[in-house]
Amino acid sequence: MEVLTVDRANLLSSASNSSSQQELATKVEQTHRLTILLKHCSEQLLAEYVRHQGEPFSSPDFQPPPMAVPGLPSPSVSPEAWLALGDGEQLRHLAMAYATLPRLLASVQQQQNELNPSASELHQQLEAAVRQCRGLAGNLEGIMGALGVSSPPPPSPSPSSLPTSAFLAKLSGYHVCRQHRDWARRSHDTLVLLSAKYPL
Repeated sequence: MEVLTVDRANLLSSASNSSSQQELATKVEQTHRLTILLKHCSEQLLAEYVRHQGEPFSSPDFQPPPMAVPGLPSPSVSPEAWLALGDGEQLRHLAMAYATLPRLLASVQQQQNELNPSASELHQQLEAAVRQCRGLAGNLEGIMGALGVSSPPPPSPSPSSLPTSAFLAKLSGYHVCRQHRDWARRSHDTLVLLSAKYPL
């Protein structure tokens, strides 16, 4: 009778790889579900923000002038260019955005506490957005670690110059909320693709 020898090291390695793949797939699926929530909440937040700022923000014809958000990368790259980056670079860009967004959204919340003190629903949504962005940042870090993708450097502290008028404060907050929505959409699209590559 032929005796079959079992390579225990190979079996352990195979089991370890299978476990690692399962853990990665689980992280991706959890993060995907979080991006679904974040996308929905960010759209609600932007609508709620606009609703409380009055004219001209609430006018359907209002086209806000462009304004850079210090420290926050822009999500405006085309879908084709975004896909060309590859998984690792996409995750690094998302990680950079979500390392910065919690601080920016917290600043908007402070501004709105002064400008619209009775807008409790808006304040709650901004507070929830800060928590959700921090949660997504942590999930992205876990996925990047599992894929061996290096984390981006921590964001540089941006200048602490405050808007010089209520209008500029509202405009600044608007752009933060809109970029938050745009990054939420971008993160959702990215995690949809990752979920297909690493299914449970």
